[in-house]
Amino acid sequence: MTAPLFDPSTTALAERIYTDLLRNAVAISDKGVQLSTDPKNIAKISFKLAAAFKGVENELNAENLPKNQDFTLDVSDMAAWNK
Repeated sequence: MTAPLFDPSTTALAERIYTDLLRNAVAISDKGVQLSTDPKNIAKISFKLAAAFKGVENELNAENLPKNQDFTLDVSDMAAWNK
């Protein structure tokens, strides 16, 4: 099984972006409904915007991640503290 080309965690965000963009691209009149842009292009840009947003969010949250993940604490280390 191959990995998806997009991050599945961005799907919900992409859907919200898509509905907002689509809402702005639709013109409803008494003659019917007209789209100013192809809905597939709006979907593609929605996923790209969601991925960019998640990327920036991950960068900002990187400050909160632990910096010393390879740190280990053994019983002998604690015994050394009592000396």
